[in-house]
Amino acid sequence: MHRASYELCACLLLLLSAKSIGAENLANKSSSTKTAVQPREATTSSFPVKRNIVTTYFWIGQGGTSISSTQNIKSAWDEFWKKNFGGIDCPDDRKDAKKFREASLPKKFAPTLNPFYVALPFNDIAFPEKSRKYVPWWSEADFKKDHMESQCKGRWVMIKFQNKVCYAQWEDVGPLRYDHAEYVFGDERPTRYSRAGLDVSPAVRDYLGLSGLDKTDWKFVEDDQVPFGPWIEYGEQAILYSAIKGQTAKKLNREL
Repeated sequence: MHRASYELCACLLLLLSAKSIGAENLANKSSSTKTAVQPREATTSSFPVKRNIVTTYFWIGQGGTSISSTQNIKSAWDEFWKKNFGGIDCPDDRKDAKKFREASLPKKFAPTLNPFYVALPFNDIAFPEKSRKYVPWWSEADFKKDHMESQCKGRWVMIKFQNKVCYAQWEDVGPLRYDHAEYVFGDERPTRYSRAGLDVSPAVRDYLGLSGLDKTDWKFVEDDQVPFGPWIEYGEQAILYSAIKGQTAKKLNREL
């Protein structure tokens, strides 16, 4: 590696070590104060737990299935999701998926986004009126500044299955529904396809040991409530990898 790359790594590591969390989107979320509409006296510091939710799994670049034609090449909030991730997050082509579940990562490439991601059935950009009513952290100022910028993308959730807990970021919309704010933020239950209400990535699936239609408990958590784990550790590695890759591409004057 060139000297410049080592210097870049050193600078980034110093920056990351000064923060307690390093996954994507954390810094710019925790630094701003937002005025939120809070139905049913909901607060962002103590979110309710959604219990016994049927949980399916999906992956970036999955392609259509028997119940959905969605390709997952792009997400509801990222037109270039597959490209930004680095490739297809195939669950059948994993590194150490059976030997060591916590290291369930793609075998052929190093992702440059957090592999611990989930989908929930609500799109705040498509349904701003529902967002105003239900999203506890909703900011009207942020909406007026850029109404095409999601205020849900990147939010952290805690997922519990049996005696194991995992943390992941909300990065897409599903399964199947896109408008179910009454469930995601309220008291309703999922109603479609085996009543599934949470879609998780292969990394989450393998970490928790899920089989496909297990029931999990989940809840939103604040950035500073996310403990250290592979969902954070990999975020730091991804930032470094992405920076080095970008610098190398610039030197070669071509996309990697």
